[in-house]
Amino acid sequence: MIPLAALAIGACLAVEAPRDQIVAADLARALPEWAAVPADTPVAIAPAPGVQRILRFAELRRLGARWGVTGDPSREVCFVRPVEPVTPERMLEAMRAQLPDAHIEIVEHSRMPAPAGPLEFPVGGLHSGYWYGRVNYGAGHRFVVWARVRVTVSVKRIVASADLKPGEPIGRGQLRVESREEYPSTRAWPVLIEEVDGRIPRRPIAAGTAIQKEWLDAPRLVQRGETVKVEVINGGAKLEAEGVAEAAGALGETITVRNPDSKRSFRARVEGPGKVSVKGGL
Repeated sequence: MIPLAALAIGACLAVEAPRDQIVAADLARALPEWAAVPADTPVAIAPAPGVQRILRFAELRRLGARWGVTGDPSREVCFVRPVEPVTPERMLEAMRAQLPDAHIEIVEHSRMPAPAGPLEFPVGGLHSGYWYGRVNYGAGHRFVVWARVRVTVSVKRIVASADLKPGEPIGRGQLRVESREEYPSTRAWPVLIEEVDGRIPRRPIAAGTAIQKEWLDAPRLVQRGETVKVEVINGGAKLEAEGVAEAAGALGETITVRNPDSKRSFRARVEGPGKVSVKGGL
């Protein structure tokens, strides 16, 4: 036996997915007298997905008077925004559009009926084995769908071939490149050995570990206690002096440098190995 609610919805007229209004053309499908009103004239708010919107006789008379429709309506009119569950095949198609080279398996998925509209599964919606997507419908509305997935992608990783100690520059001989099947990640992974060679680990990195950019600092071009060349820029004039670095610094960092003659300290920008610059006087 078919439920009465399903029969009622089945008798309703469908509102097109891109719209949020019931227009005169929709009413004309049930009430021919509405054909005299321009077809795209909005007359009422469309229902939410899967919900009925019934225009009763009183409302139809009021709308008819507003838009110059003569005659008494012959029937009440029901509208619905059609919905249906999103199939796993359609989900896979949308997921592969984002990760075309990935191996994707859907383990479980949402079965809540969704409105018609473009389906998206942005990579940013992939979290801890669940992938959240959306159906876009109406004027900027979104209907959330989800799937529990197994996803792997083939990636290249820069891997430590020896234990790396914090604070010690990494040498090229301590690195190797590996291809791996991994869960997709938004972390910053270096893909070239040149991106890691010479950098300073902030933490111990065990041999065999894939290296993340966030674990590394730029190499220190100036060391604490080192005598550095100071380029002083004062207006249009430039002169060179010497100073003593009171802190280590990487390219572009600002460190404290001491004037060995006046014993005064000043802030300077690291420009290269053993070289800093400062604007103004020392």
